[in-house]
Amino acid sequence: MSDIYPYFIKFHVVFSIVFLLIAVIISVTSLVSSIKGKEYSGFDNALRQVFLTFLYIDLVLGIILYFFLRKPDEIMTAKEAVKYSSLRFWAVQHFSNMIFVVIFSQIGSMFIKKTSDSAKRFKYSFIYFGISTLIILVSVGLFALRK
Repeated sequence: MSDIYPYFIKFHVVFSIVFLLIAVIISVTSLVSSIKGKEYSGFDNALRQVFLTFLYIDLVLGIILYFFLRKPDEIMTAKEAVKYSSLRFWAVQHFSNMIFVVIFSQIGSMFIKKTSDSAKRFKYSFIYFGISTLIILVSVGLFALRK
């Protein structure tokens, strides 16, 4: 199992970067479309579905990395991990932030699906997906700044 760990984590990072690009695109597209008063189209709905699909795949990849591809000597309790900022980030903060992003994005998607008003759809898309994107950027950005 540990032989595939370096490749799997690289794949997860690349996949996360692609997801982040999609997240920025959907946030900007939603804001611009809302300002211009555009109609919510099939493209916008497809973008929402791609966003959620990538988000869930990325979550599964992270869960596989965290729970199944770790060496027994790398596993420690949350109490032990809190002592080390890097471990605390990956073991506690990153995981909990990403779970929050998934929940928040799913709630936003449900609001978008339940309304037929284009203005509200773009508003929900921008608010929920935009805040989710911001949480990801701040979470990873703060960790990068600590290095």
